[in-house]
Amino acid sequence: MFFRTVIVAITIALPALLFSACSTGEIDNFEGIEIESSLRVSYVSVQIVLVDSNGTPLLWGSSILSPEVGLSALHPSEITVEAEVYSVKDEEKHLKVFEGALYNLRWSRILGTDTRILIGEIPRSIIQEDPERDSQRGVISVTVMTEKQGPFKDSTSRARIYSQPIINF
Repeated sequence: MFFRTVIVAITIALPALLFSACSTGEIDNFEGIEIESSLRVSYVSVQIVLVDSNGTPLLWGSSILSPEVGLSALHPSEITVEAEVYSVKDEEKHLKVFEGALYNLRWSRILGTDTRILIGEIPRSIIQEDPERDSQRGVISVTVMTEKQGPFKDSTSRARIYSQPIINF
């Protein structure tokens, strides 16, 4: 009877121990971010490259600690991604035209590589117009944080956020 109890206890406890050991909620070597952006028809796409302490992009792998592989997968809903967008006037940051979370956050990779990225969107309809701006470009700052890692911040100062230039008559 004792051995049966021990075997049942091990059978129940072992998977629980393995699961808790693997589900750390952390991404291996995640030490920072680098962002890029591109203007689409209805949104500004923000690509967030996850990097290590040397600035080297993290690669998509089959490790159980990769973002969407195995028991410890981090779903995008477990990652806080906040953005601030500023218009530009006289080549300087001017007016904050958006502040909030990125929409439609998802894991992806850079085409033709194994570089791991997060992609999010800022709908153009919620980016305020700045009548004083003198450029289609703006500044986008992004902060990424998980429950156990971060915050990590990066900015791009040449992001195209408007499709039409300002025409002053």
